[in-house]
Amino acid sequence: MTLRSSKRRKRRSRHSRNKQITSAILIEEGIMIKSKPPSPYIYANRMADRRSNSSIDNISRTSFQSNSDNNSIFETASLISCVTCLSDTDTIDRSEASTTDTGKDDLSGYSKPHYPSVNGQLPANTVIPYGRILDARYIEKEPSHYYDAASSPSSPLKSSISGISEQDDIGEEAPFQPKERKGSSLPRRSNSSSSIISSRSPSTKLVEVIFARPRRHDVVPKRVSLLIDYKPHPSPHLNEDDDLVEEILKRSYKNTRKNKSIFVIINPFGGKGKAKKLFMTKAKPLLLASRCSIEVVYTKYPGHAIEIAREMDIDKYDTIACASGDGIPHEVINGLYRRPDRVKAFNQLAITEIPCGSGNAMSVSCHWTNNPSYSTLCLIKSVETKIDLMCCSQPSYAREHPKLSFLSQTYGLIAETDINTEFIRWMGPARFELGVAFNILQKKRYPCEIYVKYAAKSKNELKTHYLEHKTKGSLEFQHIAMNKHNEDCNNYNYNYNSEYQAENGDEDEGEFEGEEDDHPTFYDSADPIADQIKEEDFKVKYPLDEGVPCDWERLDPNISNNLGIFYTGKMPYVAADTKFFPAALPSDGTMDMVITDARTSLTRMAPILLGLDKGSHVLQPEVLHSKILAYKIVPKLTNGLFSVDGEKFPLEPLQVEIMPRLCKTLLRNGRYVDTDFDSM
Repeated sequence: MTLRSSKRRKRRSRHSRNKQITSAILIEEGIMIKSKPPSPYIYANRMADRRSNSSIDNISRTSFQSNSDNNSIFETASLISCVTCLSDTDTIDRSEASTTDTGKDDLSGYSKPHYPSVNGQLPANTVIPYGRILDARYIEKEPSHYYDAASSPSSPLKSSISGISEQDDIGEEAPFQPKERKGSSLPRRSNSSSSIISSRSPSTKLVEVIFARPRRHDVVPKRVSLLIDYKPHPSPHLNEDDDLVEEILKRSYKNTRKNKSIFVIINPFGGKGKAKKLFMTKAKPLLLASRCSIEVVYTKYPGHAIEIAREMDIDKYDTIACASGDGIPHEVINGLYRRPDRVKAFNQLAITEIPCGSGNAMSVSCHWTNNPSYSTLCLIKSVETKIDLMCCSQPSYAREHPKLSFLSQTYGLIAETDINTEFIRWMGPARFELGVAFNILQKKRYPCEIYVKYAAKSKNELKTHYLEHKTKGSLEFQHIAMNKHNEDCNNYNYNYNSEYQAENGDEDEGEFEGEEDDHPTFYDSADPIADQIKEEDFKVKYPLDEGVPCDWERLDPNISNNLGIFYTGKMPYVAADTKFFPAALPSDGTMDMVITDARTSLTRMAPILLGLDKGSHVLQPEVLHSKILAYKIVPKLTNGLFSVDGEKFPLEPLQVEIMPRLCKTLLRNGRYVDTDFDSM
């Protein structure tokens, strides 16, 4: 076989797959590919193709051919495979990846983007989970650039995609009864073709589904055209013409907002200068495929995102996505905080991160991944949830406006490592490890005074607090989910679960890309009106100029004068591989505090540092771990710095207090990544 003939055969094979049509049904977990229909159906499609003289674009061609397997669609549960386990090597259309300094992609028409087809590539019993479905639409209602067997006037599929029967069971495949004929081929007359299709179930609809499919270490949008057998239960709330697509989208976007309007802020200098490329190639195609409207702006200097957030038109958007590290979300939150209409801004906008920087703690904690494409999929599907923020006050700026922190504040060894390694940012996350090792060998001390208002001082009290608030969040989520479930059951008489399947695409994500449990552990307040932010929620409870309150405790000077690490935070991860606060919860009204003594020997510091990736360092006896409501730290050194959300703050007294449920963000399944702290 020559090389040329081999290439021709591969092209013919791809062309044949693109023409195939696949039957499917809706099940609890997603859309399930059915067994292949009888062969006369194939002949009818081929004849319809021959009768068409239209010119077709290969990318948008959706002329289909069915398969010929008569096996039952429910042979055994072990035969069901999930589309998340499939991989492919197709490339996506990069036409949408062109960039401008600022611009908006409005997908209300949704006419330009095209995605590679996987028609004919999904085997029987494959399940496309609802958590992966980005969009769905009827093919017969699409513009003329779609061509398929159903769109031809003489097509045998034309009569199959009509009304929905109310007697057939959704789980049963309609039997195929071809018209008796002579010879080995179907007649060319239209009445024969109509006879073939008229025997098929009238509840079938021809739908194009766009979904996120794993490709190497990422997920990319793919499209598949399905002839879906769907029979809804009678309900006055359903429209027979639109119920199938609406039902698919309803299940695919359960508990989340679809067609988001997203304001994207890109730091082109982040992630070794690759942030812009990462967003355009990994994130933007998924956002467009899910019909999100996006506007992209770029930061030009440090602090620019503060100005952008302070001056943006918040009425146009519901989400701010920061394609960067953790510095841009910090600036955005503080920019919104300085707006005169900050109450409206924080009530309306969800602030999230697409990981394109060197420190992506927000994405790892909230989306459970530092992969830009998986994080974008989580952004599309995640639950809007209120989280606590921390308000920082120092003499140099407290009177003008305090500053908000969403991640952490640190002083001592970690702070100097974070800020003083900026000159080797090109090394990525490895710069933190190198800096920490160097500072530990020096055994440098950072004397100070620390005053704390405790919520749970001892480790036993902290564990009790964690379990109580995690359970409380779980019960709240389940209560809301059950109410929605009962309402859906009354209206539609179905039960489903739209949680994500496990991602198997990136080995580096194994620690936080695991299987979802059946009971999400956090959700928003049951009463959205009562949960609205008010102006008094921004009021500082402990003004800096009023001194230390009498109910605060002073940390033992024997420890504070020999301080090695002082770290407080609200999110479990402070870097992709550093689980510094494993007991952190989204809105328990507290922050975590971790302290170490600089006099700790190297032999005892080793297990502490080696446990950072698992979060087990907080169990070491040399580590102080508490839940606190507020604190004040007064450095005794003349040279040094604080690091707040990775940003450099002046070395002067710092006072911080918790501000409960002040910020809205997007959490995968409505909760932080599971740290396994309850089993430690």
